[in-house]
Amino acid sequence: MHSFVRALGLGIVLSACILSSGCASQPIALGADTQAGMAAETQLRTQSQTVNALVDDEGWSLSAAPAAAARAFFGRLINGASDEEAAADPVSVYVDAQGDAMVQALNSDLGRLIGLTRAIADAAEDIAGAEHTLGQASLTQDLASAESALGAVRRAQDFFLAVSERLDEADAVSGYEPSLQTLDAEKTRLANAADALAERRWAAHSNLGLAS
Repeated sequence: MHSFVRALGLGIVLSACILSSGCASQPIALGADTQAGMAAETQLRTQSQTVNALVDDEGWSLSAAPAAAARAFFGRLINGASDEEAAADPVSVYVDAQGDAMVQALNSDLGRLIGLTRAIADAAEDIAGAEHTLGQASLTQDLASAESALGAVRRAQDFFLAVSERLDEADAVSGYEPSLQTLDAEKTRLANAADALAERRWAAHSNLGLAS
């Protein structure tokens, strides 16, 4: 009798497991949209870190870090600016380092930045337009990554525009202007995607408030 009860109980458990597909040994199947959204979030966050590191490591910025800028400012107040300091601004350093290969280097660096910006904008758009539900915490992190990347791209764009001002019209004909225009278009697309993420995060926040 006890054996029959145990067997019956095991049968019920197995049946429930099969019907619900909730046993630990059975992987949970994710919809294609959910998997794509998770991949987009990974790409957004990873590439955001990459573009920030690239801009910082390469010195593609007209402004130094706040602490370093403050030290330099007070140093100039006390000691005055030297000719060496004036010549060591980021744009001059970049232009002097490239020499005769200036246009080729500029196009190459712009291409790297454009590729990253495009990938980040693609990911942000995918997340903002995803059909599956996204949590407020996840959207907050996605938005922070998009805005961080946008800030880095804007700093680099200002830097490269300043570099381009050092070149003559013959250099402009060589082809860097289309690259600058493409970068501006991808930056705008990233900014719009960040706005869409902000709107979706606000909607998630509002829905959470209504549900509580």
